[in-house]
Amino acid sequence: MSQYSQLFKAYDIRGTSPQINEKVYYFSGFSFVEQILKVEKLPLTVIVARDYRLTSPKFYNALIQGIIDAGAEVIGIGHCTTDTLYAATLLFKCSGCMVTASHNPRDDNGIKIVKKVPQMLGLESGLDKVRDVVLSVIDETVLPQISESKVHELARNKVIEFFVSKIREIGDSSDINEMLAWQGRKLKIAVDCGNGMGGFIMPYIQKLYTNIEFIPLFWDLDGNFPNHPADPQNINNLVDLKKVVLDQKCDFGIAFDGDGDRAFFVDENGEPLPGDFLVALFAETLLKDKKQGKYPEFNNAVVYCQPGSRLAIDVITENDGVAIPSKQGHTYIKSEVDKYKAIYGGEFSGHHYFGQFGSMDSGAIAVSLMIKIYVTQNKKFSDLFARYADEYFVSDLMNLKIPQGQTFGDVKAKIEEYFHDARISEMDGVSVFYPEWKFSMRPSNTEPLIRFILETTGVDSVQEKIELVRRIGGV
Repeated sequence: MSQYSQLFKAYDIRGTSPQINEKVYYFSGFSFVEQILKVEKLPLTVIVARDYRLTSPKFYNALIQGIIDAGAEVIGIGHCTTDTLYAATLLFKCSGCMVTASHNPRDDNGIKIVKKVPQMLGLESGLDKVRDVVLSVIDETVLPQISESKVHELARNKVIEFFVSKIREIGDSSDINEMLAWQGRKLKIAVDCGNGMGGFIMPYIQKLYTNIEFIPLFWDLDGNFPNHPADPQNINNLVDLKKVVLDQKCDFGIAFDGDGDRAFFVDENGEPLPGDFLVALFAETLLKDKKQGKYPEFNNAVVYCQPGSRLAIDVITENDGVAIPSKQGHTYIKSEVDKYKAIYGGEFSGHHYFGQFGSMDSGAIAVSLMIKIYVTQNKKFSDLFARYADEYFVSDLMNLKIPQGQTFGDVKAKIEEYFHDARISEMDGVSVFYPEWKFSMRPSNTEPLIRFILETTGVDSVQEKIELVRRIGGV
C-alpha cells in the first residue's frame, strides 16, 4: 500500500508534512479535473483558496498548477476562511478547493473539495477516483515546474462582498443595530480566533454592528499558532477566552476553529456551550422565522446528526418542524439539507448548515445568528439554554479503543444482543434508544477507535450508563 493512501480521508485530504507535499497537491488538482469535472461534464472552472498555515502558500501554488495543467481555469482568491471559499463556489456556480487542515496541528495540511454546491468530494462521492490516480502516478512522475499564482483581486472582492451580504441577511444585522440602539444597549463580546482564519473574517463582521464592542484575542494570522492550537473543541484551548470574558464582564465569548468554518461559544461565566444546545436553538429560531413568513423557498425541515442529543428532535417537533436524521459528516448533512430543501442542518461538532447559504456550513453566519438570538431574547447568555440544561445530560464525546483482535462489528454485535429490547438504528454505526436514555457508537475512519456519546434524562445516571455500555461492548 502506498504511503500516500492514508492521506485520503472520508471527507477530505489531510496529513502531516512532509508526507503531504507539493506532489500530492499537484496530482490531486490534476486528477480532480480529469476524473471528476471532465467525466461529469461540470464547468472547467475551479475556485482555489487557502488558510494561513506555513505550508499553505506552496501547496496552494502546486494545486493550482495541477488544475491548470489538466485544462481547467483557476480563480485564485488567496487566503480566507473555508466558508468564504464556499461563498465563492455559490457565487460563481463552480467547483472549489480549499487548502487547509482546519483545526489540526500546525504541521498538518489538506484539501477540502467542493464538486458542485452543496456536493463535497468524499471517498463515497468521487475522492476515491482522485486517490487512485494520484497513487498510480505520484511515485513515478516528476513534479513539473510550479509557478507562483497571483490572486484574482476583483473576484476576491466580489466574493467577500457576497459573503458579507449573506452574513448580514441571515443575522438581520441592520435590525439588530436598530434594536440595540432602541434598547440603549451596547454589547461586549470576546472573540478568540487562535491566530487562524477567524482573524480574516472578524473585521468584516465587526463592521456590521455599531453597538457591539468585540474584544479581540489572537486575530493576527499566524501559521505558527503561537498562543494555542486553533481547536476550540478542546476546552484547554478556551482558557484565554474564559479569562477575558470574566475579567472584562463580556456578554459572552466566541472561538473560531483554524479555518473559520466553525464557531464555538462560552457564556458570561466562561462556560462552554454544548453543541447540541446550539443546534436546538438555531433550529427553533429559524423555524419561528419561517412561521413568520421568512424563507418561503425552504421547507420547515431541519437535518440533525443522529449520534447527537434527542434535544434536537424534540425542539424541531415542538416548533412544527420535520426532523430529518443524517449520518455524521458534512458530505452527508449538506446532501440531506439540499435534498429536503431544509432551512437548517446542525452537528454537535460545531458545523451549522444554512439553506439560505446553499446548504453549506459557516462559522461566520453562526456568529451573526447567535448575536441576533441574544439581542432579540434579551436574556443572559446562560439563561438562553437553561431549559435544555435541566432536562438533557450528554456525556463528552469519548474515544473508546477497540480491543486487539476485534472489529467494530464485533462490538456492535454484543451491543445489539444485550440491548435487544431498545429501538436500534444502524444509520451511522449503531444508535440505541430507550425512553430515558440513548447512546451512539460509530467507528473512526482513521484509527481503531469508537466515537461514543451517551445521553440520559438524569445527571446522576450518566456515568452509570457509560460503565454499563463499556462493559457490555468490551471497550
